[in-house]
Parts: sequence; C-alpha cells; structure tokens
Amino acid sequence: MKENHRIEFMLEKDKIVNPQFVCQVLKDELKPIISNYLSLNGDIQVRFKKENNKNIFFIEIDADRVKPFGYIPS
Repeated sequence: MKENHRIEFMLEKDKIVNPQFVCQVLKDELKPIISNYLSLNGDIQVRFKKENNKNIFFIEIDADRVKPFGYIPS
C-alpha cells in the first residue's frame, strides 16, 4: 500500500483499525511536518491507550530547539 494512501484507507475502508497501525501512520505523517519546526533528537514516539470508551494517543517528541522562522537553510 502506498504511504500517501494509508490515512485515506484507514478512514474510509478499514472499519476495524489496528491501533498500532494508527500509531505508525500518525508517526510517519507527523515526522516530516514536525521536522520543519523542531530540531529532533530522536524518533517520534506515538502510543495508544484505551480508557473506557476513549481512544487516547500520546505523542512524545524530543527536540533540541525550535527552528528559527523565516530562515532558509543553505
């Protein structure tokens, strides 16, 4: 399955979603966006917890700094 279609598949067709798959998709989709704004120290961690009828996702990011805005790296 192509990566750019995983969220579409998950939302439209996969009615019994595996939470670990959702965590992986979230991680893969968020990392390029977050990398534009933060200098990451490591990988992004996405965890899932079921609490009563709630699905709770935790996203952990370890970053050195916020990248300056209006700056184009050379």
